[in-house]
Amino acid sequence: MSFLQEPSQVAAVEKASSIANGGNIKKPVDVVAILTSIMPSLQLILVENDRVANAATSISTNIIGPAFRSKAFPENVTKSTLDLVYQLTRVAQNNKAWKKDVADAFNDPRFFSTPLPLITSSWLPILAQWTLTDKDRLPELLSRLSAPTTAGIMFGVGATSARQETDRKTQLTLRRISLLLLAAPEDTFTPTLPSLSEKLVELLTATPASSPSSTTRAELFMLLRALLLTISPVHLAPLWPIVTAELSAALTSLLPDADNRDTYSNAAVLQACKLLDTLIVLAPDDFQLHAWLFVADTIDAVYRPAAWSATALTDEVAEALAAAGTPTSRVAAHHASLPPQHPGVETPLRQPFLEPLLEAVQAGEEGADVRAMTRSELAGRVLRPFLGQLGIAAFEATYGMGAADWEACRVGLLRDLCED
Repeated sequence: MSFLQEPSQVAAVEKASSIANGGNIKKPVDVVAILTSIMPSLQLILVENDRVANAATSISTNIIGPAFRSKAFPENVTKSTLDLVYQLTRVAQNNKAWKKDVADAFNDPRFFSTPLPLITSSWLPILAQWTLTDKDRLPELLSRLSAPTTAGIMFGVGATSARQETDRKTQLTLRRISLLLLAAPEDTFTPTLPSLSEKLVELLTATPASSPSSTTRAELFMLLRALLLTISPVHLAPLWPIVTAELSAALTSLLPDADNRDTYSNAAVLQACKLLDTLIVLAPDDFQLHAWLFVADTIDAVYRPAAWSATALTDEVAEALAAAGTPTSRVAAHHASLPPQHPGVETPLRQPFLEPLLEAVQAGEEGADVRAMTRSELAGRVLRPFLGQLGIAAFEATYGMGAADWEACRVGLLRDLCED
């Protein structure tokens, strides 16, 4: 039987049309759910492309647009609304109305307050469709990033506020770029990689006194994680000098007498460690040429000989922190000393080592807020156990012969992107 001959479907269309046109209906009806259910068959119902386009525009104008531009955004946006948007992107791919609505929502500074489950289940598919309909989305975001400058910077309250505003805008733009990378299919933005690399190099020259400042380092490390998860390793060769240099600088900034401590904030150092953790888990072929600089993943990492001395950077930093007397978290130290447990799994997946350690510190008996810690607290209670045990974790992961847990790395990055 044809879709047009189904009485229930026709009645649903009439109800939805009446509501959209301001008509009165006695019983309350979930118009969004109705529209979502009929959207896949909209072409069959309306037949002509012009009528489909008009219907899509009406839905965007009367339902989607007001929801996305509301003062309550994003709290007022439900999964049902986003399901309707997704169906609309599939039926009317070239319609400008829904594209503008999605662009307005995505560029709203409040967007990253959206709950993580809603971003994962609903927003990522919408952004993927939005990106595929227009490949200029990423270049447009890159054009918003300006190189750090100290020219014309004045001192005082006004200068500090202006720098903070520039930092905030740059951070949001970098998070949007990372989210687009995660939403799109693999290698979608490979042609844009040279321009992206150029912007990365520019922003990595930022100092505490420039505008934008080095506060944006944390988002830059997130962006590098996004690139690792979405671009094939064969295309990432130009990035390895950048990655190794920045990781080395970030880790050495933990040393008590480091000259670059002000350049790398707590958030930046934490994100640098998460980038290293992701590299150890994913183990890209080209990174294996540089891995020995950061971790000693041989048998000596597990059973240290009597005459052992640190050769990898993580071990050197961990030993320096220990020599400086930084206190170690009881929960973190206990967690780091335990081998990974995977009950019922013969070949466990290689998972990030730092995320469970952070959860142990924050949810354990200490109830610590990692983001509120001082540099010495962060180094001693979280990063010292992580760096000191990373070689063992890498050794066990390599010889455990498990596949990389891409989903765990992906979810961890999404959680960081949505964290204010």
